[in-house]
Amino acid sequence: MKSAIPEAHAGENAVSTRREDGIANDPVHVDRAAHQTDRQQVKCDGEAGAADAPAFKPPDPCAALQGFLALDLFARLFIWGSSIALAMISANALGWWPEVSPFGTGAKAAWDWAAAIVKWVLLFNLIYVAELVLLRLPIPTPAPGVYSTVKPPSIRTFAGRQLLYSCLIALLTKARYEAPFPAFLVFHISNTIPMRWLMGRVFGPKSRSCYVTDPLILDPHLVEIGRNVVIGSGSNIAGHCQLPDMVVIRKTIIEDDVVIGANTTIFGGVHIRRGAMIAAGSVIPPFTVVGECEHWSGVPAVKLRDLPPPQHLARKTPGA
Repeated sequence: MKSAIPEAHAGENAVSTRREDGIANDPVHVDRAAHQTDRQQVKCDGEAGAADAPAFKPPDPCAALQGFLALDLFARLFIWGSSIALAMISANALGWWPEVSPFGTGAKAAWDWAAAIVKWVLLFNLIYVAELVLLRLPIPTPAPGVYSTVKPPSIRTFAGRQLLYSCLIALLTKARYEAPFPAFLVFHISNTIPMRWLMGRVFGPKSRSCYVTDPLILDPHLVEIGRNVVIGSGSNIAGHCQLPDMVVIRKTIIEDDVVIGANTTIFGGVHIRRGAMIAAGSVIPPFTVVGECEHWSGVPAVKLRDLPPPQHLARKTPGA
């Protein structure tokens, strides 16, 4: 028992050292340090010339957020309303609606109306998903990087355009995961052929796995998921992280044969290698690398132990 405790502390220290080394060598960390240095220099310059110029006042993001909510409101109503209209037009053209009333006319009329409504709801959900794909097509995918939010972004600059693209994609992502009634089949249609191919290629995430539950992937265009990956219900996976003065956009990669427990949060820039397991309720900090066949747990998550490789991998190992 005495030898087990030092070994556990040594393993924890090794994980901590690896994480600190990874963050220290990460270009995002370097960019943030440079950004902080620049801000300190600006502050010193401002103090030196305080008698000549007024102090810098950070912009109030309230107006911009109100504008974003207004745009989100318009986008949600447009997608929902146009899907209803197109489904109605198609149903009328195809003659789906029975000629008799569903009330007081017997069981046959009720079943006929039920069948027509089911077909209409299915068509509505297909159109809803198709509109998400079409609206996503003209929006460029934001480039990974570090983008300052100290000053209001301008679309004339490269950084400003990347933030604008991220906001537009966020509108469509909200419409996908918070689809209003009767769009309760959006998850099923998005994950079955043929819409699965279109959603994966155009909208994201790029995944070779199939799910029974619908994890919340905040940045589907920045997430890659391999084969045979299990993601528990209530999990959140992002391709970015928000800091007080900047937004960091970085791709998140989950390799094959990974198991992610329920209610797990994975931040942007995380790389989970093959055969790893993340315990339920864990939080994986930004830019963390989880090694192959490792078991991680905690808030923030740390490595607990090494795992044996999955059986189909063990059979391929020479001498196994």
